[in-house]
Amino acid sequence: MISRSGCMTDKQKKELKDHGSAAFPLACYQNDADALPVPWHWHDEIELVQIAKGKAFIHFGDLSYEISEGNGCFINAGALHAVETCHNESMEEHCIVFHPRLVGGSVDSVFWQKYIQPIISDRSFCGTLLEQRIPWQKEILSHIHTAFKVCETEQAAYELTARNELSELIAVLSKQPFQKKSISKKALRQNERMKQMLSFIQQHFGETVSIRQIAASASISESECMRCFHQTIHTTPIAYLKNYRLQFAADLLKNTDLPVAVIASQCGFQEMSYFARSFRKVYQCAPSQYRN
Repeated sequence: MISRSGCMTDKQKKELKDHGSAAFPLACYQNDADALPVPWHWHDEIELVQIAKGKAFIHFGDLSYEISEGNGCFINAGALHAVETCHNESMEEHCIVFHPRLVGGSVDSVFWQKYIQPIISDRSFCGTLLEQRIPWQKEILSHIHTAFKVCETEQAAYELTARNELSELIAVLSKQPFQKKSISKKALRQNERMKQMLSFIQQHFGETVSIRQIAASASISESECMRCFHQTIHTTPIAYLKNYRLQFAADLLKNTDLPVAVIASQCGFQEMSYFARSFRKVYQCAPSQYRN
């Protein structure tokens, strides 16, 4: 079954959504421009993305790509990532999120130790772009397409077919001689600090939040907080906070019957006029029009 993705996260900015079930830890999502942007987040699962129509900007780790129709990306487990539209163009994204154990089995199996562990334990490997013009990447995109289609139709034994396609995908990826980056302790520490600060924003976005509070959540100075945000997700803490509030408000407008003024207040906007102006700037319409 295919659904639209949401992005509720816990206090460490780890996504809360269960992708699939314990018995079959895989979920497929079909998103259009209305479902974007997806804010920065992370999860224990591997994520596979293919753009079925239009274009999208996908960010993971310190990489950003404009991905066109037919192409996609592999996002490693535990990597911070985000998705947004290209100039508000129409688009359609197919996404598969699966836990590595679906392919790797138990941690003492040869499948886990030889194929899964080297990929998910490599902190320098946040993911890779997948393009049709490159043969091995085209092969991976074909596996993504087939796995998505069999899950969409739920044909007989689709679970076995999907797992087989993902196993073949991992086999192709494991053969590639990726240039490993040397990740410093400082960079690793910065990544953990970002998770702590994004966590704080997610937990307190409905309140009055200052840069000092965001920095304190990771036990760092305000200047170090600013540097971490600029280097990791290329924005300021306050800009991220505002955008997160607007994204959450848009979700409430779509999925609840709460009055607009109540939504504004719950999302940390103390003045209705400021909320309306900010919302219109991002979504090109008033909150009430967006709901309709």
